[in-house]
Amino acid sequence: MQIFSQNGVSEKTNYLVRQAQEKAMSGDHRTAVEYLKKVISIDPSHSGAFAMLGDCTDCLGHHEEAIAYYDQALRIDPYHADAWFNKGMSLKSIGRGREATECIEKSVELYCGR
Repeated sequence: MQIFSQNGVSEKTNYLVRQAQEKAMSGDHRTAVEYLKKVISIDPSHSGAFAMLGDCTDCLGHHEEAIAYYDQALRIDPYHADAWFNKGMSLKSIGRGREATECIEKSVELYCGR
């Protein structure tokens, strides 16, 4: 059963995102990934959940998988500056420096409004 808040986002999704954030902040990225996968099964257009999945999988050392999650977040929201920046950092981790620089520059552009 889903309960919807005033803005149409399910309370369950909000709860799962909060749980994922708490787990990620405490260093339990595997559990955070489980929560986030539940979020995207409920709301496959949740760019924030995809971006956070990228963050958590990157922390687990799965850089290619993280990049795929950032790409999904950016397909949903091409103005997600954090996803651009973190994708760039993941790309840098696997030696794809030119692409990393482009992503980081895009994030700076979005942060600074240029």
